[in-house]
Amino acid sequence: MTKIFQIETFSTFQVYNNENVCEKGDFNMQRNNYGRPAGPSGRKRRVKKRRRTIRPRAIVLGVVILIIVAIAIGWKSLSQSSTVEEDQTDQQSVGQSEQSDSSVDEDVQQSEPSADGNAQPSETAVDGAASDSEPDIEVVDGLTYVNGILIANKSYSLPADYNPGVLPEAQSAFDEMAEGAAKDGIKLYIASGFRSYDYQAGLYQRYVERDGAEMADTYSARPGHSEHQTGLAFDLNEISDAFAGTPEAEWLAEHAHEYGFIIRYPADKEDITGYSYEPWHVRYLGKEIAEKVYESGLCLEEYLGIDSVYAD
Repeated sequence: MTKIFQIETFSTFQVYNNENVCEKGDFNMQRNNYGRPAGPSGRKRRVKKRRRTIRPRAIVLGVVILIIVAIAIGWKSLSQSSTVEEDQTDQQSVGQSEQSDSSVDEDVQQSEPSADGNAQPSETAVDGAASDSEPDIEVVDGLTYVNGILIANKSYSLPADYNPGVLPEAQSAFDEMAEGAAKDGIKLYIASGFRSYDYQAGLYQRYVERDGAEMADTYSARPGHSEHQTGLAFDLNEISDAFAGTPEAEWLAEHAHEYGFIIRYPADKEDITGYSYEPWHVRYLGKEIAEKVYESGLCLEEYLGIDSVYAD
């Protein structure tokens, strides 16, 4: 009995010891690198430690990135501001230079008449002709230019010795206009072109003798005041009221400006031009100015802001 008991005891002990050994081995295998036992509490501590390590670094990195971005934006804004200021300064300098050059050019142009009898006006003077500003009036060798346009009317006269004949540019423009009219079945020809001072003096005197001075002044210019003396005006086809309403008169009214001419004395403008309606009388201004006068619906005096009244 004693031996049997000892054997059972030993076996039990061995089994107990074996269980201890297994549990101890398992325990050692589950230990982590830090010597702490694995398990929920161990992981939780490890995660918390990692978060504490990563979060400050992320914050520092984020702050650094924001600083770099802010510096970059500030530098870019400063550069753009400097560039804009430099551009504005350059533009102001260029503008002042151009304005100065324009003033010099305007003085030179106004004092030098062109081949067609018109002084070369500055662009501002021509474009602002119908504005509220005062007209730019200049007299060169006895010839009056208003905004660069040679003027002869009741207020402004020509020298008695001014005798240019028909100016080539006006003649060329008429030839072109007559050719254009012919394509539309309209025949145009010059009935009266250039008139000298002396010729106009004799013509006007004959009208005065026939109709009296007051009546003559409504349809005929005094010597020195006739547009025909400029070499830029023509009476076309029939010089009488019978020309009004004809296909030729209607074509002229609609197309003359396309060739650089205007109807110089339009209807319903007698009080302004000083002359009765003359649908046959055209004045050469050049295509650009003629287009502007036509589009304005004004007579030349209105467009330039001048009058047409004899001094006596």
